[in-house]
Amino acid sequence: MSKLFGALAVILLVAGPAAGAADNSIKIGVVNFQEALNGVEQGKTAKANLKTEFDARQKRLDLQQEELKKMRDELEKKRLVLSPADLQGKEEVFNKKYMDLQKNFADYRQEIVQKEGVFTTAIIKNLKELCAEIGKQDGFALIVESSQDAVLFASAKEDLTSRLIKLYNQRYKGPLSAK
Repeated sequence: MSKLFGALAVILLVAGPAAGAADNSIKIGVVNFQEALNGVEQGKTAKANLKTEFDARQKRLDLQQEELKKMRDELEKKRLVLSPADLQGKEEVFNKKYMDLQKNFADYRQEIVQKEGVFTTAIIKNLKELCAEIGKQDGFALIVESSQDAVLFASAKEDLTSRLIKLYNQRYKGPLSAK
């Protein structure tokens, strides 16, 4: 946040000497990157693909979990009739499968988060480049990101989010890849 205030201070210092000029207004724009991430077609497609992948993996985890539940129920039913050695062996198998389920869940979750991070990073990189392009083209002194609550007020006419989404969708077509 201190970078934002520092940038504003620099702009005000640079604009200060121009106070005697006819038009000393500073053009500042805002962009909500969270809204842009959710609004660009590549982001929507990437999110839908990740959800489909996660849902498929979740079904496999549910099957593993159901198998564990059946094992546990069977173990409970036979607990009194099994020898201590057999009981210990079955508990070890159950515990190993339980640990495998936990590991698979953690691995799947980490992989999804990693892929989402790759997609998000690529989209934000493109959004930043387009913001710079819009800023130069339209004479903005500063364009700030507003979804992190650093911007307390911004005029709606200087909100560039929808324009940025439209430009992004025109320029960047096709799926993103998670390399």
